[in-house]
Amino acid sequence: MFEQCDPNTVTIVDTAIEEARRLGHDYLGTEHLLLALAQRPDLLPDAVSSLLPDAAAAVRSALSAIIDAPPHPHSELLKTVGVDLDEVRSAVRRTFGDEALERLGRRRVHQPWQPWRRPSRRCTSLLAGSMSVMPRVKQALEYAQRDADRRHRARIDPAGLLLGMVEVENALSNRLLRDTGSDPNHIRQLLSTADG
Repeated sequence: MFEQCDPNTVTIVDTAIEEARRLGHDYLGTEHLLLALAQRPDLLPDAVSSLLPDAAAAVRSALSAIIDAPPHPHSELLKTVGVDLDEVRSAVRRTFGDEALERLGRRRVHQPWQPWRRPSRRCTSLLAGSMSVMPRVKQALEYAQRDADRRHRARIDPAGLLLGMVEVENALSNRLLRDTGSDPNHIRQLLSTADG
């Protein structure tokens, strides 16, 4: 899904994933992408970055006011039975190498002896720390790809990603922009008419 992104956009996505994990979310939403863009305004055109909230702290604060999720619900549940998920992950890395958890997250689950059951990856994804991508992020990427195609660009850049995000109706990132004093419509107009 992210293979059409340029290196700067991949940096934004990686930062968004880190923020989602730090917030205890097991999904990647437009709100996390906005938080990452607010942390890296240097990757956006100056005219656009000046329209974003002044600091990532403002976005984080507005997000906390909207979403009151407990930090890492799976790890907290495991702690009640004496299992420290972070310690288990560290032991897996020490024993099998740094990329072991990534390979585990990509491993295909096959259950030929129970073809009627849908394979479950909950344990492996929990250990690998993988997360789901919300539909509005996928929509934002589709809009961004259309914009990149329209502009004859090979890859989605951070400005295109932001344009895709503001194009998605009811995206939490748009609410956060409004809550922090930014106008998604103004950002959309500026990005739609920008040349580079």
